[in-house]
Amino acid sequence: MVKKFFSITIIAAIVFAVAFFATGCSSLPDNAAASVNGVIITKAAVRDRLRQIVGMSPGMISPDPSSQQYRDSLRDITSQMVNEEIERQEAAKRNITVSDNEVTKELDQVIEDNFYGDASKLQDFLSKRNVTVNDVRADLKRRIMHQKVLDSVKAGVKVTDADVQAVYQQNISNYVHPERRQVREIVLADQATAQQIESRLAGGEDFSTLAGQNSIDPKTKNNGGFVGIVSKDSLPPAVGDAAFSLKVNQVSAPVQTDQGWYIVKVELIQPPLNQSYDSVKKQLTDSITNQKFSQAWADYEKQIHDRYTVQFADGYSPRTTAETGTSSTGSSLGSGQAGQTQTTPQAP
Repeated sequence: MVKKFFSITIIAAIVFAVAFFATGCSSLPDNAAASVNGVIITKAAVRDRLRQIVGMSPGMISPDPSSQQYRDSLRDITSQMVNEEIERQEAAKRNITVSDNEVTKELDQVIEDNFYGDASKLQDFLSKRNVTVNDVRADLKRRIMHQKVLDSVKAGVKVTDADVQAVYQQNISNYVHPERRQVREIVLADQATAQQIESRLAGGEDFSTLAGQNSIDPKTKNNGGFVGIVSKDSLPPAVGDAAFSLKVNQVSAPVQTDQGWYIVKVELIQPPLNQSYDSVKKQLTDSITNQKFSQAWADYEKQIHDRYTVQFADGYSPRTTAETGTSSTGSSLGSGQAGQTQTTPQAP
């Protein structure tokens, strides 16, 4: 049984935001659907990609060339292929290549994962869907190239020990803290009222409700007496002693302070934490690296924004937001990610 399925997704998310400088151009050759800096994407290539989608996902797209869905799909696929061409040209500028051996290795893994290592089973699976092994190899090559572009951008991201130390110190309370407890309180003006509330709580009335109705602390009254997750030393001494002697869901007896009489309830106990810098360094380094990479990728998108002149033939231009009903206009780029038509078995 095939353990993974072909994923066919057209223009689902923005990976590269590329400006399209012309939505129609009479200077294109008759066989052209679009061009990227003069490199032609043919109408035949667009229809061939649509063939793969129709074959791999029957019923998803009408195969009738006269249908609106078919025409819309041609426009979406053209936009996708424009972005793939942009990425191919960007990869060339970075001296990024994908060898046949790399593609074969990935294809062998697909066969191993999905067809028990039997290439003939893959061939049979594809032939029933009007898709070829070369289609799959082309898809794998696009995805490998995209990953290499990502890796190339990420290679420029540098995270120093000083960066990591700074984040650790800025967030030290997340890594080193004494025992903390989630506490609710009811603050009363006098002992007699406190004893009455204590009796009502013992009788089963709800703590939060009674806090809202009776507490004199304006900071917590409207939140059902919710104080938050606190350390012992953040509470008045007598209240801290009471709160930190309770078990979860226990309620204290009334405690006298200069601010009034407190009744407290503990809802959660967090044990003390003492995570050293060394123990969280890798986690923090990975997190900072990912954040810097996100910014580096955004900067990269801006850099390529003005590098490409894209022309579309009539009937092949990107659909507008109004036409698609989404925030995407077909300007997605990225093999093996959303916005990519995949013809390789994917995990369900």
